[in-house]
Amino acid sequence: MRSRTSLLTLALLLLSCGGSSPSASHSPRAGASPSSTASPSSTPTGGPLTGAYGLLLSAGTLQLIKTDGSVAAGVPVAAASTQSCSGQQDRLVAPPPVSASNDEVYFRDGDTRIRMVVPPGSAADVTSVPGGPNIISFFSVSPDDQQIAVFTENVSSGTGIDERLYVEDLHGGGHHVDIYTTQVPKDERGTTLWPMGWHGGALVLAVFRACTSEASGLQPREWHVSNAVSGARVATISGTNCVLSTWPSAGGVGCMDPQGVTTLYNWAGKVVSVTGPGIQGAGSTTGLSPAGQSIFFSTGTSLGQSTPTTRIVQLGPGPYTTVQGHAACGWIDEDHLLAGDAVIQFPAETPGNLQVTATATPLEASGQCAGRFPGSL
Repeated sequence: MRSRTSLLTLALLLLSCGGSSPSASHSPRAGASPSSTASPSSTPTGGPLTGAYGLLLSAGTLQLIKTDGSVAAGVPVAAASTQSCSGQQDRLVAPPPVSASNDEVYFRDGDTRIRMVVPPGSAADVTSVPGGPNIISFFSVSPDDQQIAVFTENVSSGTGIDERLYVEDLHGGGHHVDIYTTQVPKDERGTTLWPMGWHGGALVLAVFRACTSEASGLQPREWHVSNAVSGARVATISGTNCVLSTWPSAGGVGCMDPQGVTTLYNWAGKVVSVTGPGIQGAGSTTGLSPAGQSIFFSTGTSLGQSTPTTRIVQLGPGPYTTVQGHAACGWIDEDHLLAGDAVIQFPAETPGNLQVTATATPLEASGQCAGRFPGSL
């Protein structure tokens, strides 16, 4: 079944502040002391990374996966102490502790250390973030390696989670600004923010449920673009009547309705196109390619399908294909996607509206998608 794409134009979706999201109503504390809990123990070494990689967490190791499925680098990553909101069955919803700039790949090692991958198998300390038995931090490094956005959750309260978002210099912790604080309940009403990248100097944040008893299948409720100094919201992309992409692209995100029709949004909150139907089902995962030229739709066995499936369409319309046995979770470049167990090659350069054949190269070890390098949005 071929996809058809039609351009639409809508007004900018400006948002009003509220809920668990940054707003201009909170006064920043410019010049406050850094929130880092420890000083870096070493100086980052080595030159910037080159090429494109899928980032995969596999059995406690962060791997940089090349387009041929081989591993360019691998470093051990220790888990955070805080894993639950209030009990064993009420897990804390957290993103992979990984962030990519345009030159480096960073990860949170344990509770507090932010480290930089030094291929092929070592890492260097860069900075630190709050963490411990009741505190966990999520983070995103700016594309130019100059700033870090950190979102912290303190679950020590019996009924709520204390949340804070701040931005400071990546090296040294200077120019620290707290841009948002709140407390959310430890139930289905509570939401959290995942710093997932930067766009034009603004923060790109995914809104997720803060706590859950579900094993898998959670998707963002909204995507926010917020000023990195004041926290004022610039744009909102809502998933009220559709399922939003889990991973962002420089081209934006998609939102698929139950009929498989996907609306594509840019980071101004504008609808740029509509495509579909793809793979039907409200639980399907979607993702735009880095340049926004193609989109994938994938479903996995956790959603009730007997066989994981990925459908890939080049917008235009252009080439399309369906891959059985692998569920893509993100893009490496315009022609390659990362699944938890394979790299999928999509011959997007094939001219015309043609059905093409994709190939899947199995990975040495399966794992969880943790983004892509380079990470600029």
